[in-house]
Formats: sequence, C-alpha cells, structure tokens
Amino acid sequence: MSSPYDNMPVRILIYTGQLYDKWVRMKGEEKLMYGGKLYKIPTPQFVVFYNGTTTRPEKEVLSLSSAFEYVGDKSLGHLELEIPVYNINRGMNTELFNKSDKLRQYSEFIAKLREFNKLYDDYSQAVKETVSHCIASDILADFLRKNGGEVMSILTMEYDVEIAKRVYADEQVEDKTVEIVRNLLALKLPKEHISQATGMSLDAISKIESNLGMEVR
Repeated sequence: MSSPYDNMPVRILIYTGQLYDKWVRMKGEEKLMYGGKLYKIPTPQFVVFYNGTTTRPEKEVLSLSSAFEYVGDKSLGHLELEIPVYNINRGMNTELFNKSDKLRQYSEFIAKLREFNKLYDDYSQAVKETVSHCIASDILADFLRKNGGEVMSILTMEYDVEIAKRVYADEQVEDKTVEIVRNLLALKLPKEHISQATGMSLDAISKIESNLGMEVR
C-alpha cells in the first residue's frame, strides 16, 4: 500500500472477523460454535507491503494495542494483533527481493511510475508510459501484456493524487493540533483558553485530558 498505514491493525481485525463469519456461515456450521468440542478455524497470517513516498523503515511491526485509548488489566483478557510491514521501495529489503523476483519487479514498476509522473502533467499518460516501458524492459512483462488495460484503468480511475494529498495533509494538521492541546493541558492552561487558541471543542479537549490522565496513571 502507498498511503499511511498505522490503522491497518484495526482494519485487518475488522476484515478478519468478517471473513471468519462468512467462512463459518458458508460451511453452515454456525451451531458448532456453541458446542462443547473445540471448533477449528483456518490459521490467519498477516503482512503489509509498503511502497509509499513517506520515509519508513525497512521493516516494522504494527500492534493493535497501540490503537487502544489505554491498555487495561491484562489479567482480565487482552486482545492483540501484530502485523509486520515491509518497505518494498527501491533499495529496501534486498534480501526479500532475492526471494521473490515478482515482488522486486513490482517495486521497479512503482519506482518507474513515479519517475514518469514527474515528467508528465497528465497522470494517465504517466501510467501508459510506465506500462509500455516495463513491458519493453521485461518488468512484469507477461502480466502487463495480459492485464495492462485493467492496470491502467485501476491506477487512473481509482487513484486521485490531489485527493490523497489533501486527506493526508488534513490528518497531519489534526495530529499536530492534538499534540498542541496535550502540551497546553500539561501546562495547566484553562480549557476555555485552549479552545479559543486551537479551535477545538471543549468536549474534544476534555477527552484528550481524560486520556492524558490515564496515560499518567
């Protein structure tokens, strides 16, 4: 994926639950879930491949618990989900690419798309030139010969660069505002003054204050 991915553990938790529910219903075995015998389910495995432009490490592990407002008493039961994220941009994870040439070629395809995107004002033209170049250079050539039209359609119709930039920029501004509010609360400034200075509602500030208190404890 090319967009920020810190919320992937939450998203994957939701997707996985939905898939298991469909799997059980498809087999018509819903009643077995309530029986005395342990009901076996397929073993899930998770991995995220990152090819965005924001600098990220070669490999990192995302934890579901990092999204919790606060970590409760683990003796009462604790939900966790850990997902490895591999940076597959050019120059990263060479050992991984040595194991999978297709993954390496995909990385080269994305790198070439970015190069052409800088050369052409028209994103559709950049995609077209990338597909042509990669076929000629034997980069995912067989796949692109068979599915080049579909690839171009997906990349040009479903990916809006300007919208993606605006969404990401809005998220960065929001995160920065929260950080400022936390710092002002730590300085014991009145919430009314913080609201006037940041434009954040008193209810939102109170929630941040509550979470801050939980972290301190």
